[in-house]
Amino acid sequence: MIRTLGLLMLLSALCCSLADNVEPLRTKRGTRFYRGEPDRQPARRTLLIIHIEKSSPSFDTSLHCVDSETSAVHSFGDTWLRWKGQRVEYCRCALGGQEHCHIVPVINCYVSQCYNGGTCKEAVYTSDYICQCPPGFSGTQCEINTNEKCTVGQGEGYRGTWSISHSGAECINWNSTSLRGRKFTAKKGDAGSLGLGNHNFCRNPDQDSTPWCYIYKGTQIVWEFCSMPKCPEDKYQKCVLGSGQSYRGTASVTKSGSRCLPWDSPVVKRKVNNAWRSNALEQGLGSHSFCRNPDGDEGPWCHTYKNMQLTWELCDLPKCSRRPSIISTLGPRAPTTNNNNRATCGQRLDNTLNRPAFRMFGGRESDITEQPWQAAINVYQARHRKHFHRCGGVLIDSCWVLSAAHCFEDNDKAEKLEVILGRTFRKQNSTSEQIFKVEKYWIHEKFDNETFDNDIALLKLKTDIGICAVNSPEVLPACLPERGLVLPDWTECEISGYGKDSEFSAEYSERVKRGYVRLWPKERCVPDVLSGRTVTSNMLCAGDTRGLDDACKGDSGGPLVCRNNNKMTLMGVISWGDGCGQKDKPGVYTRVTHYINWINGKIKANPV
Repeated sequence: MIRTLGLLMLLSALCCSLADNVEPLRTKRGTRFYRGEPDRQPARRTLLIIHIEKSSPSFDTSLHCVDSETSAVHSFGDTWLRWKGQRVEYCRCALGGQEHCHIVPVINCYVSQCYNGGTCKEAVYTSDYICQCPPGFSGTQCEINTNEKCTVGQGEGYRGTWSISHSGAECINWNSTSLRGRKFTAKKGDAGSLGLGNHNFCRNPDQDSTPWCYIYKGTQIVWEFCSMPKCPEDKYQKCVLGSGQSYRGTASVTKSGSRCLPWDSPVVKRKVNNAWRSNALEQGLGSHSFCRNPDGDEGPWCHTYKNMQLTWELCDLPKCSRRPSIISTLGPRAPTTNNNNRATCGQRLDNTLNRPAFRMFGGRESDITEQPWQAAINVYQARHRKHFHRCGGVLIDSCWVLSAAHCFEDNDKAEKLEVILGRTFRKQNSTSEQIFKVEKYWIHEKFDNETFDNDIALLKLKTDIGICAVNSPEVLPACLPERGLVLPDWTECEISGYGKDSEFSAEYSERVKRGYVRLWPKERCVPDVLSGRTVTSNMLCAGDTRGLDDACKGDSGGPLVCRNNNKMTLMGVISWGDGCGQKDKPGVYTRVTHYINWINGKIKANPV
C-alpha cells in the first residue's frame, strides 16, 4: 500500500512538472480557442491534449475515416452520402477508420440545403442530403467556388480553394479531430455561414485582416495567415450604380448602423431572398452578409434585427459617378500575349457539365469540353495493324500541337503518328472528334534524354486546305503565354490527359481526366524533393498538396494550363515525376515561357 501511494505521488509530481514546462501552442490570439477570451492564453491542459492527438497514430486511424472518393474527413459514427457514378451511396464511419457504404434511393429535398443553384437530394430513409453542384462549385453544399482565386477586402466572403499558409505549410482540414477544442472548426454551429466545412481551404471566420488556417508546426498546431493574392482594388465596389442590382461590394451595415445577417442564416431560410434560392448566384446572394438588391428595390439592403425583431433595411451606400468596370475575383492580372492571334484561345465552355463529378486517383473524370485543347497522340504499330496511345499533346493553333520530346523515339516517322482532338473517351469514336495525320515534327535540338532538360516537341498537322482543327466546344487551342510571364507561387492550375490512373495500372484511362495542382515556389523545386534528380531552369514544379491529383504515365506531353486574364494559358508541358501522386512530391513540367521564340520560329519557317 505504501509503495503504491508513493508511486501515485511520484506520477502526480511528474504531471505537474510537465504541465509547468508545456509552452503555449499559440500566444497571439486566444480567440481561436473555443474557451479562450481575447488576449488570454489557452489552458495548458487543452494544449497537452492537442499534442497527444497529433502524435498518436492510433487516435488518427481508429476514430476517423478519410472518404476514398472525396478525401473528406469524417469522425467515428458519422454518416454521409456520396456520389457513385450517377447513383448515391450511404456511408458510415466505423471503428478502425473503415467506411461502410451501400447504394440508397434518393428524392428531391423538401427544403434545399445547396448553395449557388445546386440540386439537393436526400436519402429516403435518413436525414442525410447531398448536393449536385453546377460547374465551378464543389463542397458538401456547393459552397466552394473553384474559380475564386483572390480575396476582396478582408476576405470574409472568400470561398475559394487556396490551402497554403504564408510559410508554405498545408492547411489542416477544418473537420479534423486534431482541432477539437478550437473555436473555429467545421463542428461549429454556424460553420456553414462562416465557410468552414470538410475541407482545408483558407477562411476568415473571425473578420481578421485576411483569410487564415490552422497548420502543423512540428508537433504543435498553430494558426497562420494564408499566402493568397488580393483582388485588384475597384473603387466602384464602394458605390452603387442605379438601384444597385449589380453591386457586389462588401458593405454589411444598414443605414441605421445595424449589422447585416448572413444570407444563409437559419432565421432567413423561409424568406424569399436567401442563399438557397435557385438563382442566388446571379443575385449575388451566398454565404456572406454583404448588402445586395435581389428584388429590384431602391437600393441594396439586407436582413437584420431591429428591436429584437427580424426585419430588413436599406444599406448606406453612395451612388457611383459613372459606370463601373466589370469586377473580377479571378486573381491579379498579368500581361496578355500576342503570340496566339486566335481571339478564342483558352476560352472553353464553363457550363458544359451539370452532373456530379467523382474523385479518382490521378484526377477527376471529365469531358473534353472542359479541356478542348487536349490532344491524344497515337503511334501506328505494324504488327498489330492499328494505332496505340503514346502521349498527350496540346493544341496551340489550328495546325500546331505541342508535346514532350521524350514521347518520341528515334525510329518514329511522322507518317506513323496520329493526333486526335475532341474525344472524351480514348477508344470510342465521337461525332465531335477531329483526327489528323502529322506532316512533320520537331524535337528541341538541346533535349537531354537523361535529365529531360528542354523536353518539348512541336507537331505540324497535315492538311490540303490551309486549315486543320476547326474551333468547336470540343476543340479549341490553349493560349501561349507571353515570354517571361510569371504567375504567383501556389497559383491553382489544371492538368489533363488519358494517362494511367496510378503508377502501376496496367491500362491507360478510358476517359479524359482533369486534375488540379498548384505552382510550387522555385526554391522548393529542387532535387532534394525529387530523389536527387536534376532540376533545371527550363523546368517548373506543380503538385497537389493533398497527393490526390498528379500526372502519370501516358499523360506526358499534355497541358498544364493556368487562368490568366480570364483565359486558360499553357504554362507547362507534362514532363516527368518521381512516381505518381506521391504526397509532397511535385510533378515536373517543361516551362513553356522559355520556348516562345523557338515555337514561333518553327511556325514562321514552316507555313501551312
